[in-house]
Amino acid sequence: MKTLIISHNPISTYQSMGKTMLAFFSQFEREELCQLYIYPTLPDTDKCGSYFRITDKAVLKSYLRFRVQSGEVSPLLQSEKTDLSEEDRKLYRNKKNKSPFRILARDWLWKGARWYNKALKAWLDKEKPTCIFIAPGAQKFLYDIALKIAKKRGIPIVTYICDEFYFLEKKKGFWGRLQQRALRKKIRKLMQRTAHVITICDELKEIYSQTFGVAATTLMTGANYPPREAPREVDKPTVLTYTGNIRWNRYTSLAEIGKTLDDINAQTNAGYALHIYTREKDESILSAFDGIQSVQFCGFLQGKAFDDTLKNAEILVHTEAFDDESIDGVKHSVSTKIADCLSVGNCLFAYGPKQVASMRYLLDTQSAVCATEPSALKDALLCVLTDRDSRLKAVENALQAAKANHDGQKTSETLKNILKNL
Repeated sequence: MKTLIISHNPISTYQSMGKTMLAFFSQFEREELCQLYIYPTLPDTDKCGSYFRITDKAVLKSYLRFRVQSGEVSPLLQSEKTDLSEEDRKLYRNKKNKSPFRILARDWLWKGARWYNKALKAWLDKEKPTCIFIAPGAQKFLYDIALKIAKKRGIPIVTYICDEFYFLEKKKGFWGRLQQRALRKKIRKLMQRTAHVITICDELKEIYSQTFGVAATTLMTGANYPPREAPREVDKPTVLTYTGNIRWNRYTSLAEIGKTLDDINAQTNAGYALHIYTREKDESILSAFDGIQSVQFCGFLQGKAFDDTLKNAEILVHTEAFDDESIDGVKHSVSTKIADCLSVGNCLFAYGPKQVASMRYLLDTQSAVCATEPSALKDALLCVLTDRDSRLKAVENALQAAKANHDGQKTSETLKNILKNL
C-alpha cells in the first residue's frame, strides 16, 4: 500500500493542516507515503518518502512559458525558512482572494494549465501510489487533480472533510452563486468517485453518508502530544494565550476578550493579559485591537518554540466569531488545534456561539471554561482567572476527552486499516 496525499499544504510542524496530517499518518512508514501539494512552502519533516509541488505562480507563468514548472522538493529539516516568504504571504493573505470572483479565476487558471505534465507523470510512475487521500477546500482545482490522477491510474480516493463547503447557506450576488454552484457540483463528482469519507465530527459523518451514500468514519484530530497524566496547576494565572489563525472574524472575538480584560484590570487593579501568537500582518484586521492595552502580539511560532509555548501556557484560548456568515462557515467543523489544547494539561477558555461544532464539543465534554454569548464573557473570564476548582475540573475533563477521542496513534492506525481495506 502506498498513499498519495493531495492537499494545499505539506505535512509539517508549523501549519494547522500540516500538523493534522502529521498526526493522521504518524503510524505509517515514510515509504508508504508521498504527497502532492500546491503552496509555495516546504515541509520540515521527512514523514513522506517524496514530495511534489505545483504552485499557483507556476500555473500563472505557464501561460507565457507554455509549460507548468513543477517537480519534487526536499524537506528542510530543523529550519525556520520553510514557511511562506513575505511576498507570498502578502499574496495569499490578501482578503480579496476570498471573493467568489477571485476563487473562480484561480480555478479557471488551473483548469487551462497543463499541470498534468511529464514531470508529474514520471513522479507518479516512480512512486506508484495505490490510493489517494485528499484534503480539499473551497477551490475546485484540487478536486480536479485528485479525480484526474485517480482516473488515469485506476486507484480509489479517500476524502477528508474537516471544513464544510457543501451544506452552506446560499451565497449572495451573481459571482457568489456561480462559485457556490460550481463547487457543489465538483463536490458531488468527487463524492461519486470517493470510496470512503473521513470526517472530523459525527455531524459531518452523518450528513455526508446520508446525502451521498458513501461509507464514512469519524476520526477526530489526533493530538501531537500524549495527554498529561494530571492537570498542570497554576495558582494565580495572569496570561491567556491564543495561537493560530485569527481570521474567519475570530479577531473580533479576541478583541472583545481584550476589552473585557481591560475592564477587569481597571476595576480590580489586576494585570491580566492576552498574548496572541499569529502571523497576521493585515492592518485592517490588526486595527481591531487599537487601544486595547491587555493584548500583546507575540509573533509567529513553529517547531519547539510552539510546543513550549502551548505546554507552558497558563490558560489557552479558543474562539469563534458570532456573525452569521462565520457561524455558517464553521458550524460543522471542530477546530484542529483543540486536540492539542486538550492534551497538554492546561486550562482552556473558549468563547464563541454554541451553534458551532467546536463549542458544542467543548460544552458536551465540559473540557473548557466557556462563554457562548457576549453577555457571559466577563463572568466566564473571572471564573477561569480566579476559580482554581473550575480550572482543575475543566482540565481533568479535557484530559479524559483527549485520551478518548484524540489518541493520535489509534487514529492513525484506524486510518491505515481503512486505506488497506479499500
